[in-house]
Amino acid sequence: MGGLAVLFFIALYLVIAFKVVGKFKASRYKWMVVALVVLIPSGDAVVGRIYLKYLCAKEGGLKVYRVAEHVEGFMGNGTHNDYWVKERGYQFAEDRPVSGMTTRYSNKNGQIIREDNVLPNSRYKLSLLNFGQVKHFYMRQQYVLETMNSGEILATDNQIYFNGGWAEKFLAAFSDAGGGSVARCDNSRLDYENLVTSVLKH
Repeated sequence: MGGLAVLFFIALYLVIAFKVVGKFKASRYKWMVVALVVLIPSGDAVVGRIYLKYLCAKEGGLKVYRVAEHVEGFMGNGTHNDYWVKERGYQFAEDRPVSGMTTRYSNKNGQIIREDNVLPNSRYKLSLLNFGQVKHFYMRQQYVLETMNSGEILATDNQIYFNGGWAEKFLAAFSDAGGGSVARCDNSRLDYENLVTSVLKH
C-alpha cells in the first residue's frame, strides 16, 4: 500500500508539472519554469549530497590523536567482550558497568576467566555515540576511545548520514520501509575493531 501511495504522489506531481509548464509554453519564461519544476523536489537533495561530501572529507572516518602503548585491557562498548581476550590478545576486557560494577573477562594461564559484579579496572573505554539531527538533515554515529580518568579522547571513528531532501522525506513517510538515511560517507565505515587495534597497543 505504501508503494502505491508513493507512485500516486509522483504521478500527481508530474501531472501538475506538465500543466504548469504547458501554460508557459509560449512564454519567454518557459525554461525558468521548467528549471523550477525540476528543482522544487530535487534542489535540496542535490545540495544536501554535495554538503555531505564536504562533511565526510572534514569529519568522517578514523582520526587518531594518541596511541597508547602496553595496554593490558579496556572497557568495551557492549557484551561479548571476551572476544578481545580470546582473539585479540588483550589480558582482560570489561563490559559497561551497571550500578558501578562490571563483568570482566581475563586470560589466566591461557584460560578465559569470567568475573561478574567486580569493580572496573580499565584505564580506557570504547563508546558508541548516536547523535540526533546534525545541521537539520544529517545524522551521525561515532565510536570514541578515551581514557577513564581524564576523559582524554585518543581516537574517534565517525560516520555521517544524509536523511534526504524534503521530497525524499515526504515520500519515505508513505513507503513500507519508512524513513531513514539516503546517503552516507563513502570514504569511511564504522570499524571499532580497527579503531581499537590501531590505538590500544598491547
